[in-house]
Amino acid sequence: MSSLKFLFSVLFLGLLSINIVGAQTEGMKKKQAVAVAPALQTESFQVLGNCGMCKRTIEKAAAQAGATSAVWDVDKGLLTVTFDPAKTTADAIQKTVAQSGYDNVGYKAPDTAYNALHGCCQYDRSGAPGTAKSCDMQGQN
Repeated sequence: MSSLKFLFSVLFLGLLSINIVGAQTEGMKKKQAVAVAPALQTESFQVLGNCGMCKRTIEKAAAQAGATSAVWDVDKGLLTVTFDPAKTTADAIQKTVAQSGYDNVGYKAPDTAYNALHGCCQYDRSGAPGTAKSCDMQGQN
C-alpha cells in the first residue's frame, strides 16, 4: 500500500511539473508573439474649403494618400492626420488633397481640379498660403 502511495505521489508530481513547464512556455510564446506597433505620427495643417461635402472629399483624399486617420475641422479649416511615416508623408497627403481640388499649406490645387468641385465647395482661393507649391494633375511638383 505504501508503494502504491509513493507511485501516485511520483505520478502526481510528474504531471504537476509538466503542467508548470507548459504554462511557462505558453507565457513565453505569448510574450514573443506581441508585435511592436508602428510609431504613428500626427500632423495638422490648413486646408481651404467650405462645407460638409468638402470635409468628406478632403478626408477621403487624405486616407487615399495613406493617412490612418483624417479629420478636417470645417470651422477652422484644419486637417489633422495620423499616418505611419514608413508608408507615407505629410507632404504626400497634402499633394493628394490638393489634387482633389483643395489648396493647402503645402500645395495649390490644379485649376482643373478646383473648377470640377461642386459650386458650394468652390472656396475663396485668395486666402491660399503663399508658400504652396504648384500641383497639377500631370504629376508636376
